Amino acid sequence: MAYLCRLAFISFRNIKSSMVFNESENQEREYLKRIIFKIKDIISYTDQSVNEHVDTLKQHKAYIWTNKDIDPHEIRSMRESILNHFAIGENVIAKRRRLGKILDIPYFGRIDFREKNKDRSGKPIYIGIHNFYDPVDKINLIYDWRSPISGMFYDYELGEAFYTSPSGKIKGNISLKRQYRIRKGMMEYMLESSLAIHDDILQKELSSGSDVKMKNIVATIQREQNKIIRNNETETLIIQGVAGSGKTSIALHRIAYLLYTQQGKISSKDILIISPNKVFTNYISNVLPELGEENIPETNMEHILSAVLENKYSHQDFFGQVNDLLSKPSAGYIERIRYKSSYEFICLLDKFLLHIENHYFEATDVQLTRLVTIPAGYIDEQFRRFNRYPMRRRFEEMTDYILDWVRINYHITVTTAERNRLRKEMKKMFKGNNDLQLYKDFFKWAGKPEMFRMYKSRMLEYPDLAPVAYLHIALEGVANRTTVKHLLIDEMQDYTPIQYKILQKLYPCRKTILGDANQSVSYGSSTAGMIKKVFVTGEIMKLNKSYRSTSEITNLAQKIWPDNEIEAVARHGDEPCIIGYNTPEEEISGINELIALSKMSADKVTAVICKTERAAKDMFEKIKIYHTDSHFLHNQSAAFVKGVIITSIYMAKGLEFDEVIIPQANQENYRSELDRRMLYVGVTRAMNKVIITYTGKRNEFT
Repeated sequence: MAYLCRLAFISFRNIKSSMVFNESENQEREYLKRIIFKIKDIISYTDQSVNEHVDTLKQHKAYIWTNKDIDPHEIRSMRESILNHFAIGENVIAKRRRLGKILDIPYFGRIDFREKNKDRSGKPIYIGIHNFYDPVDKINLIYDWRSPISGMFYDYELGEAFYTSPSGKIKGNISLKRQYRIRKGMMEYMLESSLAIHDDILQKELSSGSDVKMKNIVATIQREQNKIIRNNETETLIIQGVAGSGKTSIALHRIAYLLYTQQGKISSKDILIISPNKVFTNYISNVLPELGEENIPETNMEHILSAVLENKYSHQDFFGQVNDLLSKPSAGYIERIRYKSSYEFICLLDKFLLHIENHYFEATDVQLTRLVTIPAGYIDEQFRRFNRYPMRRRFEEMTDYILDWVRINYHITVTTAERNRLRKEMKKMFKGNNDLQLYKDFFKWAGKPEMFRMYKSRMLEYPDLAPVAYLHIALEGVANRTTVKHLLIDEMQDYTPIQYKILQKLYPCRKTILGDANQSVSYGSSTAGMIKKVFVTGEIMKLNKSYRSTSEITNLAQKIWPDNEIEAVARHGDEPCIIGYNTPEEEISGINELIALSKMSADKVTAVICKTERAAKDMFEKIKIYHTDSHFLHNQSAAFVKGVIITSIYMAKGLEFDEVIIPQANQENYRSELDRRMLYVGVTRAMNKVIITYTGKRNEFT
């Protein structure tokens, strides 16, 4: 540790001698330089340490390789030493990685906190993405934003405050609060603040351009957001957040917080996110690594349901359902979606399962051996006896029980072939061994045969996939118990109650569920209240403040789809433009001109968002001739890049762009309630500018 003695560094032990530590901005800038110098020095030391461990490992391996006749005890000792050096080296590398991440932005905030009946002056708490410990004074120079003491930065103004430590509640007083904007190790400015997040800093962050990756927001977390992030008690947290409220980012920060507070109990690989598509997954993939955590595994609802059914049935996916509803909606299809998205539908399925229990098993006599026959009545009795098992899982238990009875009463040993025949015969007595046939039987039993229609090429319609899986689980049970300890479900409004019922059975763990009922793209959407019906111990928390869009854009969105609970942040910009053209050709020409204007501003992401994917593809073919940097974002895309993005409203869900152009927004193209909601989703993707174009009659929603 001799390298630390060379540092000329102000010790926190001297803080008590002055009223305010680093009182002026110049002092703060000098302090930042010294912090960065110390970080670099420790990085240099860790690099040296890593090299030493690597050299030691090479020496140990070379020694074992060149000395074939060494004592087995020495080999064992050497191997233990290698493993120990490897583990220490990994820890040093992880530390080096963390230090590298904080070098550009060591911290973003500070509070001076004086514990009650203790220090005369406040102890400065500098807050950053990661902890930074001073081995000389043996104190933290920078506190991780997730630590209990850092929570006060988000939750309290100047005055009385407290935080909860392992030893209990620590009360005190916040005498100073500062916020910094530091980039590449340079302090751009410093602000005194009495509030959690100074409005000037929030405005600057919100006005910055969009990116191809979602960014962390630790420097601008608001009080209501922090309450959600640090909720460590609720088993199932349901977050209803308006468009632009940062709900996805908050959910990811919540995951980072849980990983921090439950180290050793849960890791990134124990968490699973259900996301709408690969593009969205890629878009959010930067947040957790920025916060020092590994990315978490992801999946989608179709994959989960298909896996339950062992991939036996081809089916329409959710994207296909949305596409059909937007391009060729039929009243019958909409009615089927609504029917299968209701709680009454689940209740009917449960009643049908009881009907299966009572009527689908018809026992008959089984000739077990030449001299022994198992009576039908006795077999039926055993089927009822084992009712704690799923119906299709009873036959193994029934076979063992009946054979024990035979052995006791007839004093004979049954052969393996006879045992297998008994089990096979009893299984044949059950008429519910085919999931799809049972599902068809259900509609006949319910008196609604018109509610089941096969999709083209003998595929299941998307709304039928979950009910078939629900029946399968009820009859088979859950085959493989999951190792998932926390389930994160995004775009909650796009999943139906029966899908949540299935998730409840498959993943009996803690959950964070988030979305916005106003952004549903189907007729089978779920509200937070509906979801809480499934997860009765769940807690609903709301995020009503929208940070993404300017007030002018939010006002237009409110006109399209009114929401009394939304509260727009006070950030102003251009009024949205609604431009009419005489012909489709003129509209395309106008859009190309608008794109050319937007490209004059550097580092902007402009999106042309069409109603359907087919419309987006047609638009892309016309735009790419004039703009070679344009990109078509479609259902099979895995990511998007900066430039001009042409995509559908469905694919744009969850993303944000500096400027949004919504073409072909006339009365004919956007006329249904679903169209209206889609238009709302499209408009709320924009941060700074919205342009709506049309030919023909102007849309009445705008």
